[in-house]
Order: sequence, then structure tokens, then C-alpha cells
Amino acid sequence: MKVSGIGINNTVNLSFERRLTDKEQYDYRYNAIQPAFDYLGTEEVSMILHGTCFPESENDIGVGSPYGRAAAKLLPFEILHGFNSNQLGPVGVIRDAQSISPYKSTIETKNYLFLDFNELTTPEYANILSEEDLEFASQKTYSNGKNYSYSTFADAFANYQYCIKIANDNFKQKIKEGEPDAIALNKEFTAFKKEKGNILKTEALFDILSKMYGTKEFAKWDDLDRNLITRLREKDPIAIERYQKIVTRSKDDFETYLLGQFLVNKQVKDNTELRKNLNFKYISDLLVGFSASDEWANQDLFLKDYRMGCPHGGKYGPQLWDIPVLDPNKLFVGEHDLGPAGKYLKQKLEACLNDFDNTRIDHALGLIDPYIYDKNSVEIVNEKVNKDKFKGNNISNMPEVDPYGSFKQVLNRIIIPTLEEHGINKNYPVWEDLCATTPVFNDIYHAKNNLPGITQLEWMRAEESQDEHDWGLVGSHDSDPALKMIKKDWVRNGDSWNIFYLAGFLNSNPKRAQYRDSFCKNIADNDSERVKAKFAELFLTCKKIQISFADFFGIDKTYNKGGEENNMNWKLRLNKDYEDSYYKNLASEHPTAINLPEVLKIAVQAKSDMNVVSKAHKLKLSDNDIPANNDENVQQILGNAIVLFRYECSIKFFGIGFQSLKIVKL
Repeated sequence: MKVSGIGINNTVNLSFERRLTDKEQYDYRYNAIQPAFDYLGTEEVSMILHGTCFPESENDIGVGSPYGRAAAKLLPFEILHGFNSNQLGPVGVIRDAQSISPYKSTIETKNYLFLDFNELTTPEYANILSEEDLEFASQKTYSNGKNYSYSTFADAFANYQYCIKIANDNFKQKIKEGEPDAIALNKEFTAFKKEKGNILKTEALFDILSKMYGTKEFAKWDDLDRNLITRLREKDPIAIERYQKIVTRSKDDFETYLLGQFLVNKQVKDNTELRKNLNFKYISDLLVGFSASDEWANQDLFLKDYRMGCPHGGKYGPQLWDIPVLDPNKLFVGEHDLGPAGKYLKQKLEACLNDFDNTRIDHALGLIDPYIYDKNSVEIVNEKVNKDKFKGNNISNMPEVDPYGSFKQVLNRIIIPTLEEHGINKNYPVWEDLCATTPVFNDIYHAKNNLPGITQLEWMRAEESQDEHDWGLVGSHDSDPALKMIKKDWVRNGDSWNIFYLAGFLNSNPKRAQYRDSFCKNIADNDSERVKAKFAELFLTCKKIQISFADFFGIDKTYNKGGEENNMNWKLRLNKDYEDSYYKNLASEHPTAINLPEVLKIAVQAKSDMNVVSKAHKLKLSDNDIPANNDENVQQILGNAIVLFRYECSIKFFGIGFQSLKIVKL
């Protein structure tokens, strides 16, 4: 794709005393970045950005939201810089500020902290919240001189409860007074409750009981409440009476839970429509685990004493995740039908796909050959699990637990068919296969289904990618940002970050040997340059790519330290000045943010080298006869990248923004 007025030898003079015109924005996105993507074969570029990590907003309650106004503003910025999707984490309910991992959230209900209360001050939401009440509850956000912020979960829960109770009272009053907007909103609410009623009431009930007992550990509750849902299904009159008493006594809490779910689901629908118009995708996350409320409401579907974990890498030896395990004997009925546990697992995946465009399959091993342990056998002696007492293994090695090998059938009888029902090819999801594999897993996952996985360059070389459908990334949500990662000796001195490997892999044309040597020295002496080379390696070899928000924005903090408990996990987020911070970072003397055109320039040149060398070898040419120059198409792409890189670095330095971005479909 040729760009008029922008090339390697004829640059345009851009004025930085005004906003970029639509044409300049178009040139940056579609005439510099897109031709490089096309040449490299890049199909997907996704930013790893969990819901609470979204930017601070006007009238912020303490955490980010992938559905509100701040998200709507962020998406065009991401699109401008080449992203076409966000990898979210699980988006279910988390219930308190001490248990904020999204990987222990609910299946069917949405995280109500994602509700953008700004919308409740508008006629579409019947103005059920005043601007004054919202302003009072909001967290004040300030420019802190840093390029990041942190979620404040305790305040977020308190602010949410304050606002939702006022909104509920106002809503009921407006309905009583016959206000047309409130009547229309209530009509939607009634339809929502009819569709989701039983699920919502169960979750609301658990919410009330967990607060009443002061714990989500329902095993510590009284027998009646511990088994309330089971007894309600059996139409036990004592259970019915107990339910009615709880609901009546906690009427406001019950109502606000249902209303909050309705409102956040309404905003999810609006966001889905927005993303559809922008051609931008959200990738959900099929967490391997289940929440406490999921287990409480479906106790008969889970093994009584077994929990899921990982055989190594934990504080005490094995990782003790304390995740409930579906009863393998209830997964299937005969050769063709699903049992109650199988239907529940299918329902879980369905919920994960609704209002999303793709999904990440968390811990794929857990769907095929999970590592499980008897929770009653856990005894910690001298900071280690007592192996003499501990009972744990992969389920394929425990015929007494799974006598018919039911877990071996989950992939082909539940997961893949459900994906196909939603029009998702089995090769499209982000299959998280970075786990301790077993012979059973390798047979089903790789040999029989030939599924892709993740190429994680933190410890891999991209040339070792197992499948062309792999999603590639340098670091995940559990990784340090790359510039922090490289400070570790095992990374810096590892094969995957080796300077001679990277220099040779990215500069394979022998006629460019002198440049290769200078490149090698440069990445040896400069961590930022080596990180840049690592991302170039990523784009060179992977068609589907994920980049963590910390890496892209150059944030030197870690979102989650995998396998480690600390009070900063899951709290990192973008600040309100993320756009200014990003451009100022690029324009600084020592930038840490990713400048995509600069990375793509290295990757495009590397692919050109590989193509030239490959063609020469096919023609049986000697190294001396290999052409030194790029072809015209490659030279044009490189020219565009260089020029646009220069003005990108200058844009925010001169105080110019991209807020006027319009999406132009080719």
C-alpha cells in the first residue's frame, strides 16, 4: 500500500501546533502500521488489560471498568496503535476487598464494580442517581507524576454500596410517581429478572448470607443455610420459610443486588454494540476455577473432599489452589448425553462467550487431566507439605476418583462443540497450555486435537513455537513487565534473551553482518533495546499477539506476581492521564513504553532478511552473491515506519492529542 507524500526519501513536514488531521491519523494507523502487519502476517494484536485495570475515570469509584465511558475513550487510542482486542480477565463477581483475584469470581453474574455510575445520571437510566450523590462517593483522581495508578478495592465496595442503594430508592420512587423514563427502565429490568431470575436470586442470597456469617466459607455456616439451595429445590417447607425470612429481612440488599446486575448487564450490551461498530473485540477468560457461591449452589456437582492445584511451584511444594473439582461421574450420561456436571460446565463456557468475541481457556490441563488433592490430607510441616500424608495426583492416575476416564472426554464432548456452536474455530481461543503436562494431556490436547497454545518469549525462543495458531506474548498478566523481567539473572542470561541469538535471528542477511554486530552490541549494553528486539522477535514469528498493558505503557510495576501472595496483586491500573503519560514517555530521554512502528521496523527488516536468504539458498547462491538491499515494497514499509515513528514521539511533547480519532474502515 503506497502512501502519497510519505516515504523513505521524501518526508512531509508535519505541524505540531494543532491536532492531527484525519488523514494524518489514517496515515499513521493504515499506511505505516497496517502494511507492516500485512507483510509480517499479523492477524491479531491484543492488549492484556483486565477489567479493573482500565483507566481512572471522571467520578471514579476506585476500580476500572471495561464497560464505561473511560473504556469507550480508551478503545480508539488502542485501535490507533494497532490493537484490535483486549484480553480481559474473568469478569464475574468478587465479594470483598480481601479476595480480589478475578480467578475466584462467579460464573453467571457480572462484577458489579464495573458499573459506570455516570450513566445513571442520564435520562437513559431515568436519572436514578444525582450528580451530587455520585460526586460525593467518587474517588478524587490527581495527576501523580507517575504513569500508573492502583485500584482501591475497599473504597470501591463502599462507594458502590452507597450509590446503588440511593439509585434503588430513587428508582422505586420514580416508578411510583409514574416518570416515563423510570417506567421504561423498569420494563427492561422486569424482562431481565425473568430471564436471569433464579441465578440472580441465588447469588443475592449467598451475598447476604456470607455477610451475615462474616465469611464466604459456607462449610462454617449452620446446616440449614449451608444446604439451603438444595433444600429449596426439594421444596422443603422449612427451607422455603427460611428463604422468605432472609429475603424479607434483607429486602434492600436483595433488591440492590438484582438492580446492580441489571444495570451492569445493560452497560455490557451497550459496550458490545460500541465495540461492534469499532470492529474491536473483547476476549473473555474461562477461569478453571469456581467461586464459593458456585460451589454452594451446586454442591452435588462437585467432589466432596478434592480440590484442584498444581504439582509444583507453590509455597509449600505443590500449589494448593483450593479450587473445587467437578465430579467426573456426573459429567456424562452414556455416550451421547451430558450429565448434570457436564451441563453445568457447558453453561459456564456459554456464560463466558455471551457478549464476547473470543475466550482464553485458563489452565487447559484442568479440563483434561487436572492435578487434584484431598484437602483433608494437607498437613504443613516445616513450611512444606507432609508428603507421607498428602494425597494428590493427576486425575488420570486416580481411577478410584474417575473410573470411566470422564475428564478425558471433556474437551471433545463439551468444550470444542460449545465453541463451534458460537462460531468459534477450535484454533482461535487463547489456549493456556503453560502447565505441567502429562501423557494423557499430550495425547488428547496435542496428538488427537492438534490444538495451539501460547508461545511465551519470557522463557522461549519464538523459533520454538509449536503451532502457527499459537498466541505469542513476551509476558502474561502473571509476569513482570519486560524491562523488569530482564533484570533477573535467569532471564538476562537465558537462551531466549541471548544477545547473539537475537542479533542473528533478527539480522540474518550476511551482507548486513556489520549492522548485525552493532545491533548485538547495542542490545547487550541497553536493556530497552534488548526488550525492543524481543518484541520484534514476537511480531516476526507470531500471527496472534498479546502485549500486557504494563509493557505497552512502559509501567515498571507488576500487575500480579504469579504463585505469590502480596497485597499489591491485582491492583495495578491505568491512570487518568494514560495518553499524556504514554507520549511523554516516548519523548523522554529514556523511553520505556513500546513504540510499535519502531518494533515493526526491526521485524520487517528481519523478515526481509529471511526471505532474501531463503531465496538465495534456493537458487544456490553463495553468501557473497546474496543481495544487500531490500526490495521496493519492504523499503516503502520501512520508510513509512521511520517517518511516522519520528512524529509519534513528538506529538505529546508538543501538546497534541489524538482525541479526534475517527475509525476509517478500509
